[in-house]
Amino acid sequence: MTQLRLVVGLGNPGAEYAAHRHNVGFGVVGEVARRLGVDFTVGGSGTWAVAAAEPLVLVKPLTYMNRSGEALTAWARAAGVRLDARPETPPADPLDEVPPPEPGLRPLVVCDDLALPLGSLRLRPRGSSGGQNGLGDIIDELGGEEFPRLRLGIAPLAGDLDPAVWPDFVLESFAPEEREEAADLVVRAADAVENWAVQGLSDTVNRYNRRVRRPAED
Repeated sequence: MTQLRLVVGLGNPGAEYAAHRHNVGFGVVGEVARRLGVDFTVGGSGTWAVAAAEPLVLVKPLTYMNRSGEALTAWARAAGVRLDARPETPPADPLDEVPPPEPGLRPLVVCDDLALPLGSLRLRPRGSSGGQNGLGDIIDELGGEEFPRLRLGIAPLAGDLDPAVWPDFVLESFAPEEREEAADLVVRAADAVENWAVQGLSDTVNRYNRRVRRPAED
């Protein structure tokens, strides 16, 4: 049996949020679903939306960004899937009286990143939330950081933002001059997700990771 490959795109539900910078994670899983010819179905009394074309399962938490982990674990319970964020352990010793539990499914989380300039794409096997509240809630709910995440840069190319404006900035639409780059980022990220599902993390890192340099960095 082929192991499922779970991809979780982060964003806020509702048409009023759809074009916001904070919703690029939703955009990526939506693009993958479109390519696979599958639709999202809302479940859990509006807690999540899921689309599947085995071995890929795409999940959108619908509890708003700060409660993304709550929605993900609710979906996992309903689907009978055990998620895992523990450090990987060596194979069990057959002589152990109580062998460690079998590893669970490690989700690939797709989200925006204010630390990266617009157009950047960074896939990593683990790490902290970096201040991304949805990713932070998933870490809290799963009890660990050992799962891959695909971060999509949304920061302006003109320079660093004052942290005081971050909450408003992520809840704004891309500026007209940014929209082409943002749309291309979603497409490239969807390519990376599909490659990850087949070729794995290392190959995808080598093929798709990209850091856009601001003019002052050249």
